[in-house]
Amino acid sequence: MTVLTYQWARTGKLVFFFILLSWTAFAQQRNVLPAFTLEDVAYGNDPLQKMDVSLVAGRNAATPLVVVVHGGGWMAGDKTDADFMKKGLNSAGINVVNINYRLANNTHIHYREIMQDMDAALRYVTQHARKWKIRSKRFVFWGGSAGGHLALLYAYGYDTRHVISAVISLGGPTKLNDVVSMAAAKKQDVEGLLPLITGEAYDRDSTNAAYIAASPFYGKTLKPALLVHGVKDDIVPISQSVLLSKLLSDRGIDHIFFPLPEGDHGGNGAPAAIREELNTTMLEWIRKYSRKRPG
Repeated sequence: MTVLTYQWARTGKLVFFFILLSWTAFAQQRNVLPAFTLEDVAYGNDPLQKMDVSLVAGRNAATPLVVVVHGGGWMAGDKTDADFMKKGLNSAGINVVNINYRLANNTHIHYREIMQDMDAALRYVTQHARKWKIRSKRFVFWGGSAGGHLALLYAYGYDTRHVISAVISLGGPTKLNDVVSMAAAKKQDVEGLLPLITGEAYDRDSTNAAYIAASPFYGKTLKPALLVHGVKDDIVPISQSVLLSKLLSDRGIDHIFFPLPEGDHGGNGAPAAIREELNTTMLEWIRKYSRKRPG
């Protein structure tokens, strides 16, 4: 049985610990395709346009693949912050691509540029799918905080080749123009960080086109989502996930809203039993949306 626990470290990183039998070692005993790792693979010319590719032993085109998107308020963070996910998912027999992207700033990098990076990274992966012996579609996105927002935004509005089948978001913002829910967030986070992603000052105007365009909530192609959110999150209010959950319900889109009682932005404080339930739910979600669609 797979057991996964997590905590929010002092560095502000969500840490997952997988305790399970080594699937990789088992595969090697059977003399099958060995594990394969590439670090800092360049998918563009910018120093930040790099990714790590971690593929499990015995993989084939049916093996699930998760694309991991780190958080950091859009303007900070690194793919190494999400190495816990890479290691844990690999141990569960799941391939992982862990991407960096150009970080938002006050000048020329905002959400559109980051969407371009994510698209370029995914194109690189699909172009190398045959060489790496992996699937070329039906990837599952995982993102935490700002990474959750970016994963949802790309899947819902920028995945023109339809390679993303589902998303897992941990505490990701979903509707940036929602004045009511954003009022519950810390003022310095809202007024200091949100302008980085849009390039415009946050004016608490629900009709602001820039904030509507940067919101997964308004995406044209809604996809299945596992929305994980700490009930006591004071950085991104849980109401942000509630809003998207209701929308997905209204549209008949498969999803799971998974609140973490007593959990903060990273999930710290949630009861152990809830954490174990989340572990099982997340792995089942990945496997479900990695399978071929009926017909």
